[in-house]
Amino acid sequence: MQSVRSEYEAAVTHERSLVVALDQQKAAALAMNRTAIDYGVLQRDVESGTQLYNSLLQRTKETGVTGELRTSNIRVVDPAEKPRSPVSPKRAQNELLALFLGTLCAGGLVAFFEYMDSNIRSPDEIRDHLRLTHLGMLPIVQQKGGGYPLLSGGVPANFSEALRTFRTNVLFSSAEEGGRTLAVTSTAPREGKSLVSSNLAIALAQAGHRTLLIDADLRKPKAHDIFGLSEEPGLSNVLVGDAPMSAAVQATTVPELSVLPAGRIPPNPTELLGAPRFRELLTTLRTHFDWIIVDTPPVMAVADATLVAHLATGVVFVVGAEMTSRHAAKRALDQLQQVHAKFVGGVLNKVDLHRNPYYYSQYYRREYAQYYNRAAV
Repeated sequence: MQSVRSEYEAAVTHERSLVVALDQQKAAALAMNRTAIDYGVLQRDVESGTQLYNSLLQRTKETGVTGELRTSNIRVVDPAEKPRSPVSPKRAQNELLALFLGTLCAGGLVAFFEYMDSNIRSPDEIRDHLRLTHLGMLPIVQQKGGGYPLLSGGVPANFSEALRTFRTNVLFSSAEEGGRTLAVTSTAPREGKSLVSSNLAIALAQAGHRTLLIDADLRKPKAHDIFGLSEEPGLSNVLVGDAPMSAAVQATTVPELSVLPAGRIPPNPTELLGAPRFRELLTTLRTHFDWIIVDTPPVMAVADATLVAHLATGVVFVVGAEMTSRHAAKRALDQLQQVHAKFVGGVLNKVDLHRNPYYYSQYYRREYAQYYNRAAV
């Protein structure tokens, strides 16, 4: 029994060793299968690479043979010659082109700036943009000694003739008889409305009309300085009852011309001009004078001008040349139209005939002034 047991244990041990060897052989067989698969893949890559190589080698040989057999079809027609003049740059053509383009650009810039500049320069712009009758064009005058250029003070001939033309247009603009009241105003300060009203009053008086100049600019009056009169008593004194009208109206050195200065500057000029007493004053003065010229403040500055324009029989609108934009002038005219003002027309003032002869050549030339100067001599 012991012998049989020993044999049995030996057989079991041998069986186990055989099982282990079998497992090892199975693992080796699986590894061999995987290696065979990888080998097959590599073998196919080698075969495809070999075929590609052989194809490229064959094509290379064919290309070499074809290149050796190809013949050139290029032939020399004429030998190259050195040009007698340079092809570029063409100086004459470039200079003409530059001149043309420069002129075109300059003209375009001038037209652009002319379009962007909205300042009123010519009488045509008063008619076209402001829809006003053109009454005259007054040149700028530099008075010697710093005085005011007045028609009665020896102004140049062209200025006096322009004023007389302005006066004629004003006279023919109204067919009314009796006292006529003209309010002279402007868009903004420093456009020369006070000098225009003063010279218009002088021109009407020189024509034989009884004329009164009223300084209704109760904020910055100038009529007393222009004619060398006392400021008081004046319009404000009459309106508040401090002085009678007969004492406030002052005579001047110009026959048929009287001046009613502004008087003491009041704290409430708008209320004084809007009071019924001012309307009654104008009604009374119309019975004594043929023309009443009222110098009013600028429209856009204060509301005084609109009050006077409503009571006047006509409004003369002064436009400073190259000083007033047409947009501002239109707004000023709109304010006057809201009070039902009757427009006589517009006058272009402070025209510089020497600095800008281009704009005014069709209205005035130097030969005109030379003609008047020779006539005076």
